[in-house]
Amino acid sequence: MQRIIILFLISLVFITSCKNNKKEKKYEPIEIVDVVQQGQFKTLWTKEIDDGEKAYGYQLIPNFDDTDVYIAGQEGTVIKLNATSGAQDWTLNLGRELSAGPGVGNDILVVGTPEGSVIALDKSNGTQLWDVRLSSEILSPPIVDNDQVIVRAQDGRVYALDASNGKRNWLFDTNIPGLTLRGNSKPVVKAGRVYIGFDNGKVAAIKQESGDVIWSQNVIETDGKTELARIVDIDGDMALIATDLYLSSAIGKTIAVATESGRVMWEADNGSAKGVTASRNNLYLLDLESNVYALNRTTGSEEWNTTEFKYRNTTKPVFYLGDVIVGDYEGYIHVLNGENGETLARVRMGKSEFYSHPVGNGSMLIAYNKDGTITAFEYSR
Repeated sequence: MQRIIILFLISLVFITSCKNNKKEKKYEPIEIVDVVQQGQFKTLWTKEIDDGEKAYGYQLIPNFDDTDVYIAGQEGTVIKLNATSGAQDWTLNLGRELSAGPGVGNDILVVGTPEGSVIALDKSNGTQLWDVRLSSEILSPPIVDNDQVIVRAQDGRVYALDASNGKRNWLFDTNIPGLTLRGNSKPVVKAGRVYIGFDNGKVAAIKQESGDVIWSQNVIETDGKTELARIVDIDGDMALIATDLYLSSAIGKTIAVATESGRVMWEADNGSAKGVTASRNNLYLLDLESNVYALNRTTGSEEWNTTEFKYRNTTKPVFYLGDVIVGDYEGYIHVLNGENGETLARVRMGKSEFYSHPVGNGSMLIAYNKDGTITAFEYSR
């Protein structure tokens, strides 16, 4: 049966309205207030690429590799830049809409399309190596690891492709609900295992070499009486530290799972459709209203929260040198104190929302707006 995809995620509460006594009540983004800047932003370089304002649910996320960074645009442009200077090594326009990537390996980079194609390029010069059509739209960046390309398709299927030619090594499939949020969590690959969260609230651990299932657990459940109330999608990034896997769901749950068994170690009543970020002590996430939370990584208890960015369609928090960084729908980058959530500083980069949270490499962060603005920057206080 064809899946029905709900075209709403975090932005639902930002752009929709409801009627009450024939009067329209909108969920307006909270106005940001001036802050005393406690630190300094340093712009390292900027770059312009394809405009992607209509790229709903696309995950076009910059990817670092040693001294270089690779970036894909919605209109088909893929570029390789020197991460330090922003100097362009090569650029290629595939002439096709792109929706996910790039994933980067030793010799190749891989992007995905809304039609379900996975395209591999030579990392050194951008030459196309292969193009494989999968079963449905690709919305999360492929992972390149150990001569394999791990790809999650929108229909719930997970493919392992040979990195040299794109031939399928194995396929994992699971039943997912007919009604889901638009988006997919990115697979986590570590120590010969692939961990994947699904739209049915399940998490699976799979042997990377063979595709054999190590365990598959239903970690998030709901007793909702309607299909809408039973949405339990695990669509955001998961975090893996040692033998602990952390994940969050739009239903409002964050879970810690033991990677050896799939056993739930704790759960908290704070959830996110955009996933979690882990530090040594805490997890950071935002709810459907863009309120930011810090949870204790050991117990799941709440350390702090802030409603300062309510309805601002905020990105997933990034842990950066002890602080927390988020972006919002107007292109602002905000820095929060990692210990208490106090806003320390902000700057505007671009004039639109971001494809994703800022991506880091050492002290450098790269922010990528949907208006095509790419900014490499640092922050210090």
